[in-house]
Formats: sequence, C-alpha cells, structure tokens
Amino acid sequence: MAMNRRSFIKGSSAFAFSASIMGCSNSSDDDIVEEPPVVEPPIEVPPEESIPDGVYHTTCPRNCGDRCSLMVTTKDGVAVSITGDTTHPVTAGTPCVKGHSYLQSVYSPDRIQQPMKRVGPRGPGATFEPISWEDAYAQIASRLNEIINTDGGNAIVPYSYSGYSGISAGTGANRFFNRIAGRNLQRNICASAGYSGMSSILGEFNGPSPEDYANTKCFVSWGTNEQATNIHHLKFINEARDNGAKVLVVNPARTPLASQADIWLQPTPGTDATLVVGISKIIIEENLHDTAFIAANTQDYDALVARLAEFTHEEIELETGVSKSEYQEFARAYAQADCAMIRIGYGIQRTLNGGRMVKAIPTIAALTGNIGKVGAGVVYLNVMSGGLFDWGYSGASHLTPEGAERGTVSINEIGKFLLPEDYQHENGLVGPISYGEPSDPIKAMIVYSSNPMAIAPNTDLIEKGLMRDDLFLVGIDLFQTDTMDYVDYLLPTSSYMEQSNLIDSYQCYYAKHSAKAIMQLHDSKPDTVIFNELAKAMGFDDVEFDESIDDILRNTWKGNISYDELLVQKWDSPIVDYPYRKDLVFPTTSGKIEFKDTSNKYFDSEKFNPVIDTGTPESNEYDDKGMTDAEKAREFRLLSPAHAKLSNSQWANVKYIAGTFPQHTVYVHPSDAGAKGISDGDEVIVTASRYGSADVQIQYVARVEEMTPKGTVFIWKNAWKKLNENGSNTSVNQLTNCDLTDMNYGSTFHATRVDIALA
Repeated sequence: MAMNRRSFIKGSSAFAFSASIMGCSNSSDDDIVEEPPVVEPPIEVPPEESIPDGVYHTTCPRNCGDRCSLMVTTKDGVAVSITGDTTHPVTAGTPCVKGHSYLQSVYSPDRIQQPMKRVGPRGPGATFEPISWEDAYAQIASRLNEIINTDGGNAIVPYSYSGYSGISAGTGANRFFNRIAGRNLQRNICASAGYSGMSSILGEFNGPSPEDYANTKCFVSWGTNEQATNIHHLKFINEARDNGAKVLVVNPARTPLASQADIWLQPTPGTDATLVVGISKIIIEENLHDTAFIAANTQDYDALVARLAEFTHEEIELETGVSKSEYQEFARAYAQADCAMIRIGYGIQRTLNGGRMVKAIPTIAALTGNIGKVGAGVVYLNVMSGGLFDWGYSGASHLTPEGAERGTVSINEIGKFLLPEDYQHENGLVGPISYGEPSDPIKAMIVYSSNPMAIAPNTDLIEKGLMRDDLFLVGIDLFQTDTMDYVDYLLPTSSYMEQSNLIDSYQCYYAKHSAKAIMQLHDSKPDTVIFNELAKAMGFDDVEFDESIDDILRNTWKGNISYDELLVQKWDSPIVDYPYRKDLVFPTTSGKIEFKDTSNKYFDSEKFNPVIDTGTPESNEYDDKGMTDAEKAREFRLLSPAHAKLSNSQWANVKYIAGTFPQHTVYVHPSDAGAKGISDGDEVIVTASRYGSADVQIQYVARVEEMTPKGTVFIWKNAWKKLNENGSNTSVNQLTNCDLTDMNYGSTFHATRVDIALA
C-alpha cells in the first residue's frame, strides 16, 4: 500500500509522529515527568584526585551515528545538568530523550557499586556477594590462566558490541585479548550485509554527509526511522522541506516520517528489491533516466534492462503489495527532482536477503544521475572520521604471541558457538558450531559493553550455553542486566562521564573528544583500567598495560589538528571531497557504477542474480538463505525495530524512561486482530520456530493498531526479560532468527515468522 501526505493517518501515538516535523522531541507515549532529578552523591575522593567544577564537553558514546556533543555542568563534584552543545552543527543544542536522561542513568541507585561474586545458581534471580578488586582479579586471572594452560587462549572469547563506544571503551579489551590470543569475535550484528550490498554496486558503503540533506530537492528515507535512530538528522530533512523538497518514505512500518511524507510506500517486508525493479522500470519506460550519466559512469546497463524486462508490473504489485500507480508516483517524484538523496537504514538488511535488497536500491540513483552532485547520493554508513584514529596503535595486535592459532566466531551465532559439547544438531553435527562448521569449545567468555540476553537473536539457545557448568563467565556492566544474572564475577564499570574518550561518528564527518567530567562513582573502574589490571594479575608485564587512558587517546589521535588543539576545539573532521564523489570515479574494478556484479567477492553470483536478486526469506530454499519450512508455516512476519527511548537495550531500566512506553507489547493489524479474536490490551502468546525445531514462546500485551501491513506484527526490539510487567520473564529476542545474512555474515532478526494467539 502507499500513503500520501494528504491521507488521513490514525493511531500514530506509538511512533509519536509529531517528532519528525518538530525535530528533537521527547517522542513519548507518556511524557517524561518534569521534576528535578534525584542525584545520589558520589563516593568521597581525596582532594588531589578531584576534578574542578565546571562545564565539560562530552560526547555520547552510544550506538547512534549522531554522536551528540553534550555539555555536562558539575557542582561540588556532581554532574547537575546536561545540555546539547549549541556550537556543534549536528547536536545544535538539543540532546535526544536519552541524552536528557543521562543523569538518571549515571546516578541510578541500581548501578553495580562494587565487584561481586555469584554465590547461588546461574540465571534469573541469581545472588551475588561483594568481593574486593584484588581478590576478584586474582580469582579471575587464576581461572583464565588455567584455561589457557589447558585449552589455549582460543578457548576464551570476548562478547561486546556498542554499549560503550570509542577508543577508551575498547582499547584495554582489544589489547588483553590480543595478548592471550583469544578467539576473535566478528562483530557483524548491525550493518554488515549492507556494507557488501552497497559495495557490490558502488564499490563502497561511504557516502555524503547527512548535513547535505538540507540541499536536496527530494529526500528518500528507505528502511529507517530517523526519530529513533538519527533524530538530529530530522532538522536537515526539515530544512530541505522548507526549501521545497519532497519527502518520500519506503518502510513497511509506519514511522513518524512516513506519517508526514509526501509519498509513503509500504511494501511487504523483504520485497524491497522487487520494488526497486518496479521503480526502475517506470524510470526507463517514461524516459526519466539520465542517458548521458549512464553511458559515462555505469557498466552493464544492458544487463539491467534485460533483468527488468523479466518482470511485469502485475507481478511486482502482487509481490510487494504496492500498486503500480503508487510506485509510479514515487518514481516520477524522485527522477524529476533536480537532486535527490537516499538514506538507507540498517534494519532493512537484518534479514536473510538483506544484502541483496541494499544492493538494489542505489540502482535508481545511478539511473537518474543522482550521485556526485550537491544534495544527491546514497547515504548508508560513513567511516571516514575513524580515519583520524590510529586503530593499530590502539589495538596493539603485536601483543599476540607468535604462532598463536585464533579462530573466529560470529556475534550473531553466540547461541551456536556456546552450545555444550554433546549437543546434537539436526544435521548430524555434534557440539558447538560456527559458520555451519564444528567449532572448538569456548571455556570462558568476558561480556562487556553488551547485554546479549536482551540484544542477541535466539536467546533461549544462548541460555543453553550460559547455563553450562564448565563455562566461566565474567561480566562488566553498569547494571545487573539479564545477561549479568549468569556470570560468575560481576565487575562495575564507570559511566561515560567518568572517563575521557575519543569517538568517531558513523554518519556525519566528525571525530570528537569527550572529557572526564566527574570522578568514578562508587568502586567502579573504566573498562580499559579493568582489563589493564586484569592483565597484570595474570602476570603480563607488557608496557601497553601501564598506559593511562589519556596517554592512549593522545597516542591514538592522528587528526588534522594536534591533540592539544583537539582538547580546545572538541572535534575535527576528515577531508572529504564535496560534493561526495564529484569526480565520478568509483572504487569498483571498472571505476564505474556496476549494475552487474559477478566478482563473487560479496555474494555467490551463481546462487543469486548478479544484477538484482528478488528472492525473499519466504521464497528461497533454506540452503539459499531462506527460512526453514517450519518458519515459513507461521502466519505472520515479525518486525522488531528500534524505539526512540532506547539505544538497543540501554535505558530500559532508567527512571523517566522505564514504563513510559510499551516495551513488552505486540502491535497487531486490526484485520488480523479481528480474525484472531484479539482486542487491545489482551495478553497474547507469540510463538516462533527456532534453531533445532524448538517452539519458542513469549507472553506480551496486544495493541491493535495499523503499524505494519496485514500479515505482519510489530514489537519494539531488545526489551529486558526481567522487566516484562506480566512476570513471564520473556522478551522478543527469544523469537528472532540467528542464521546469517546472504552477504557478510550479518544478523537476521527480521527473518522471523510467528503465530499469535490469546494467552
């Protein structure tokens, strides 16, 4: 289906649709209470270790490309306010709702305040007792050294992602795991299929800065929800709209921007590549394509034309659920604009055909010459600002012992690589597996900057591994999350305000310094300090483990200004041509945009069509990145996108966030609810078929609303199990798929089908 701007949209409360037009709103279902924060004082520190009161420039390290500049004001050593930096072009003085709630997180009474050792059974309700840092280090080091002596460092794996990002967040851990030659963790949970999809046609996944949105005459939001994931980009979109630009949205979910778009296409989930075929056919049939640009800057145009000819508009309508007239209107608006910009989100590619869908989308930019000029291009993920850091220095890979054998496991397959050694797989394999092959057993795991029991797929399978008696687990966190209930030792980390950092944006072109604004609270320590001190407890005397965080930052910096200048200026930017790719020379084999990719570098061109592949998880066979037969038999496709009040699972337990939106709710289309006898507020059971033919169920509250097309249900991602109000201790990622994408081993959360019934 499609909606235009003039259509009547009802029931928009769940997405707080006014946010996209107003900019950085609270985005609430229920407003955050306006009252002074209750700030617990920090532990007393000697005067010589205190930090002078003042206003400090900090940078939010959460998993958001905005990387907001936040000004923290302190009084008597306590952070008393947090505001956006008015001088930063992206933050522009306004944090998101999560940023506004930072003080409630930093000073939460629920923070882990000292090292803890588990004294009872693992799992929900686990009990811990205090232990000194010295004793915790000694006992952890003793166990890890025992494992190394028996099974090698390859039996020890880190598990981390983006709970806390930046140089100070990961340096200590990276150096530690290099030193012990630990198992490598391929951290491809977020956007990796899209990296390859973009690269297979454009040769890269970098693109224009979102600041250039303001100059476009047609902005396309494809598979993303800016209000939840890049709220500061909305002001650039609104600038463009104020200057006459049209806003187009492609998304199966009704986002705030979709509710206000000039044109909204709502395809059946997983059919975006087929929709691209339809749009491309219209562009060529109506002579809206830029023949000069195509001739000069693309390769295999004839192959594209031949591929498009294989489809009729009737077939496209049937597959996508979008009528020809609707995608025809979209094609005309896009192609006839003086310049057009596409923003591709990350959720779209977290499915079995994710890479192929992303690969298809830049086709329409190439057909219309919307690359290499002001206000035009395709934005996915930009890593240029990371080039201002010396990652080699930070990671210190030279610490790895010579000749060490280090395997690799995928972050998306944590449930599979932690399985007991006697686990019987349906295909005849036994024990832990990785990438479909037997994997050496993991004997220890250190979890930091992540909460896999909330954010990883197929958490019931993960739990089988976490409950192993022979698996040694260490957790480092601010809070006792769902995951921390399983660890043997629980170590308190410091918040981002309690340490300095360097952080690169993966959207706009900025690398930033973040100052230490307050001393460590309670008996916490920054992650890098924890890993440095643990390394020493294990007997390592490498100088890298003596380096302070500030020295690490100074020695890692390689920007266009000195580190001392950075401390004053707060941020720096890489030198990038503007407009992006203005020379129209692309990092592909031909130097041109390649409509057809037979390189087999990014995907198997014998298995998938090398021009545009339109296979879906439902249509492909399992061995060709399709769902299992049991999964295909389920009635509804499940989507589980981000909410504006959470960063993955973070803030779910924080005062002024918790309880202000329906975390444990499943949205059901009114037609589907009527057929199932489900009413608003009913308790329902949602069932999926997961690995090993297991039926997995969660209990949620139903909300009857048109959030998605018929045949699709919608749940906010990454809720904690222990916070489920009905006491069922269930959450959405028990249901989600842990297979790997068609390109680059990405996550497949959205390749999930479910049944739903009254509880």
